[in-house]
Amino acid sequence: MDRNMPSTNTAFNKLPIELNQRIPSFLSDHKDIANYSLICRKTDHAINDNKFSFWCAKYCDDFVLPGGRTNTQLTNTQLRHGYKYRWQWINKFIKGGFYFRHGNTVAETAILNVLKELIAESFANGTHLLDDDGQLQCLNMIRLKEFVMNSKLFLNGGKRPPLLGPNETHDASLSAVRIMLSHFLLDGPRRPGTWFALDDAQKAVYAATNSAPIFTGPNRDVVNMEWILHCMNFFKFYMTSPDEKLFDLLEDDFGPSKRPTPWCEPLKSGTYPLTTRWYGTYSFMDHHPLALFRARTTMPRCGPHIFDHNVGEGKVQSLTLDFNPPASLPWPRSFEHRLRSRRVTDPNSAFPDLRFDGKGNDIDDPFFATGWLNALPPQCGIPGWQRISFMKHFEEDLSVVGQDDLWAYEGVVVPGGRMILGRWWYASDEDLDFDGEYGGPFVLWAVDGEDEEENGEVDGGEEE
Repeated sequence: MDRNMPSTNTAFNKLPIELNQRIPSFLSDHKDIANYSLICRKTDHAINDNKFSFWCAKYCDDFVLPGGRTNTQLTNTQLRHGYKYRWQWINKFIKGGFYFRHGNTVAETAILNVLKELIAESFANGTHLLDDDGQLQCLNMIRLKEFVMNSKLFLNGGKRPPLLGPNETHDASLSAVRIMLSHFLLDGPRRPGTWFALDDAQKAVYAATNSAPIFTGPNRDVVNMEWILHCMNFFKFYMTSPDEKLFDLLEDDFGPSKRPTPWCEPLKSGTYPLTTRWYGTYSFMDHHPLALFRARTTMPRCGPHIFDHNVGEGKVQSLTLDFNPPASLPWPRSFEHRLRSRRVTDPNSAFPDLRFDGKGNDIDDPFFATGWLNALPPQCGIPGWQRISFMKHFEEDLSVVGQDDLWAYEGVVVPGGRMILGRWWYASDEDLDFDGEYGGPFVLWAVDGEDEEENGEVDGGEEE
């Protein structure tokens, strides 16, 4: 008898087909399902008869159907192939313990394509669930979080990222996926292996603009994923290290609605308004230490981490944004000269620049913010990135804003619109030198609910 032919002499032959289909619904490894189908004819029929309807149900149990499609537009054969392919590579990197290097190997390329699909198709067709904190999630988000927590994408046992070899390049897709999936690591304490060499991140985020621009390409619409990932890793350290004051604030004083959270809606391209309320922080060094630090970062790895002001003191600022400001709101030429915010000035464009106005509190200092969102094309196969630029100033009337206390911000809105990462710099100098401007990194994250204190003030640490 052919050992691959299903038997006719097992107990499964006496079970109804519904039960024979229910049993393998608890299996995720397609190899286990294939072995189950070989037990007997009834199990084979349960898995492979009726035009592979089992695989359609199995796909919908584990993944979100792609946006705009139903299971009548995707054949069961296609769903069967997609299910097997996804779990094949997910299991290789979870159960097989595969490591990530620079995103260029055959295995890395395959799993990154799977992860990018799961990201891009999350919340498609309006499907969503609620997690234990009442936050929206979906099946793809559950799969992604499982991968983050059980693979070596982040939890790499404390091994720092390898340096590039002489003929190696870094695939931006690996950085893009790590940026997106870092959201799942910001909800509590993490062991040091998740922090990805803080000295490397610190070296990157304090670099001058011309040394490490956030946007590259002829049209400055290609995100420097490596820099944004360094910025994410930098702030992730302060948010998840139990020895840091910012962690104490997030853990003890903020509820789930005020901590950084993953995206909770389908990703979309173009310019779109963001949520109204934001918390954030930034980091700085004093002028002379910054110049010395930049001088020594010409080495491949620049030595131990040094203290970062503001974020290292656990200080948080609040910001409220209005994406429907008065049409008469001026945009000062001095702001445009420093920020180069305007990209698409035609209001009839599919994705015109989107203006916003705002106000906030930086510890005891109220401030104002005004700026623009610009659409960006999909990056590394993931839609939804935007460029944000704004001026932080201290006079509400833009027609009388002085030039001696301006702080420029430029960054990337991460797809889903729940986090902004970027660079600030002192912008009061008329002729800016982007080879050595005074600046540093910043992060903003969306928060839900109402402010507990008037004017959105946040208790972010004691003022020195």
